[in-house]
Formats: sequence, structure tokens, C-alpha cells
Amino acid sequence: MKIEVFFEPEIFFTRRLDKIDGTFRFDDFLKLLDEVNTSKSDDDSDQNQRKFIVTKDSSVFQNNHICVVRLSDFVGYKSFVFERMDLYLEIFERMGVEKLLINNPTRILMSNLENQSGLLVHNINSFKKININKINSLSEKLDQQIIGQEKAKLAIYRKLIIQHIRTGNKPLVLMFYGNPGIGKTEVAKLMASALFKTKTILREQMSMTAGNASIEYFKATGHTENSFSKELLNRKSNILLLDEFALAPEYIQTAFFQLFDEGKYIDQNFSVDMRNSIIICTSNFTSKKQMKKSISPALYSRFDAVIPFVDFTLEEKLEVSDKIIENYVKSGKMESQYIELIDIDKVKDRVHQMVKTLSNFRSIRNLVEDIIADELIKISEFKK
Repeated sequence: MKIEVFFEPEIFFTRRLDKIDGTFRFDDFLKLLDEVNTSKSDDDSDQNQRKFIVTKDSSVFQNNHICVVRLSDFVGYKSFVFERMDLYLEIFERMGVEKLLINNPTRILMSNLENQSGLLVHNINSFKKININKINSLSEKLDQQIIGQEKAKLAIYRKLIIQHIRTGNKPLVLMFYGNPGIGKTEVAKLMASALFKTKTILREQMSMTAGNASIEYFKATGHTENSFSKELLNRKSNILLLDEFALAPEYIQTAFFQLFDEGKYIDQNFSVDMRNSIIICTSNFTSKKQMKKSISPALYSRFDAVIPFVDFTLEEKLEVSDKIIENYVKSGKMESQYIELIDIDKVKDRVHQMVKTLSNFRSIRNLVEDIIADELIKISEFKK
């Protein structure tokens, strides 16, 4: 019997299965096994158990000869399921199963498969190294869509070029720092969209990490639990955003040494391939000195670049406010009948008069919304 293991995000594994007929899920087999164990008497031998499974009328297995093993199949099952794989393989042989297709096995399961003669392992790097065309396209989009931050955009462009030309597995690890609301997260999302054609980005709020729950999440105590490694295994892009990384406690930060260095994230249960990834850490600290007090020198030295994001100038604040107003009009954020009631130029004039005291995108957006509301309140439909 052939056994093929695919280390790749589940979304890619699912696309692979869509092209294959005659499959059944390992989870269905385990449910049948539970049924057998419940119904058999104490004196039933394992041999009788195997025969019962093989001869039991179960239509799901009759015409299907490929067993599909997903990580989710083991939810609710203890680790001994992995340790009994030899028994399951023997039963599959009796059932006429021709092949096992396994996605992202745990380290324990993988160790129990290594001696199987029919084993074929596919260490698939689903995310290739970023090519120069995508890098140049991103640079253009940063100039078009991100207001200000000229030095930061140039620094990012330089580092992407270095990532493109250098050999080895080390991810590109960047730290964006500066006051909140001036473009750090927006740049990360734009990078995911331009480089990987997805708006979905794996994002962790590191300032919320503390205590045993976070230790279990980042270092994992059981294969059935939610964990950071599982999130990485099933990521939709090769960009990882770690918000407020410097505020994570040291015992959580230590989980990232090997990831930053070698492009591997290894916990108790899984080993995740993060080659060619772009890891973006953010911080609302406004100086490198502040960050160095919160990040160990050994980990700080692993950043490829520490990039400052500076506060908006007055001209940039005006540009940001105009962009927000235009987005409200054009992007469907407001019902069309209300757009027609607003004098857009008047809204812009009022915002321009007040925006100079504001510091970031969120406060400017709130101002725009308040002034739009003021304009609508003057209309009889909205009067009390």
C-alpha cells in the first residue's frame, strides 16, 4: 500500500483531492472502529476485530480505495491513535485500500510512518520566492496607495530585493515601528495583496499573549488543541503579521528564534516550513531604544531591518482626509441616497480646517465621519 504525505496548507491539499475519485476520510474509519470497540465483548481478539471491520457492511468503503487523512480527523482522539498506526495499516490492507494520502501529520505520527516501505513524503513549499516583477509591482502600489512614509517604502523595497537575490531559507524579518494609525498594518496588508494575491493575512496580536493559555497556543501541549503552528500550516499567504511584538513576554518571544533564523516553526506537535516567508513585526514604540528594552539582543539582531514610520505632515493629513472622503463616496460605504444630500466640497473644507491637530488615520477618519453626520443632521429627515 502506498502512503503519500503532503506538507502543505490544507487549502492546497483540498484542491489536490478535488482531482481524485474514490476517496474516504480516515475520520469515518475511526468512527467505525469506535463502533466495533463498543459492540465487541471482552473476549474478542484483535484478529476478530479486524475481520469484523473488513466484513462489516459499510458502503462508504465499498468502492473507495484511497484513505484521506487530515489533521482535523484526530480532533477528539488521543495520541495513542498515532501509536497504533501499524494496526490501522493492516486493517486497510484487508479492506483493499490502495493508498493513504496524509496532510500535515504530527511529528509523532510521522515518526510511526517512517519505516513503511511505501512511504513517499512531499515537502511542498507552496509559496515560492517572490520574483522581481511582483516586487516592482508592490513598489508601484505602495507609491500609489500609501500616503507618505517615503523612507519606509524605500527600505521595504531594498529588503525585498535582498530577499530575492540571497540564497538560503531565512525569512525576511522586518520590524515596523512608530505611532499607531500611520500605515504600518496597511502596508503589511498591501504586501499580502500584491505579492500573494490575497487580502487574507495571518495576524497575531502579541500584546495579548500572557499566561498558560498563550504558552499552550505557541508551544502546544496536545495535537487536538488550537495552536499557532496549525494557523501557520493553513496560512493563505506567506506573510505573517505580529502586532506589538515587543509587548509579548520573553517566554513567548523565545518561540520565534528558529523561525526568524531558519524559516522553521517547531512546537511539540508540528514542524512548519516557513521558507521564503515575510515576517512583519510592528510596535507602537517610537524609538529603537524603547524596543531594545523589551526585546532580547539575540532576537533583536535577527531583524533584517528596523523601519521607522513617521507621523503625517500637514500636507499628508490633508491628502489622507481627502482620500477617506472620496472612499466614502466611491466605495459603497454610504447609501447612495445620502451621498446625494451631502456637499462633498463643503465636507472637505471643514475637515481641512480641523485636521491639523490630529495625529493618525483613525482620528482623521473619525473626524470625517462626524462632519458627514453633521451635514446629514441638518436635513429634516435626521432632525429630532
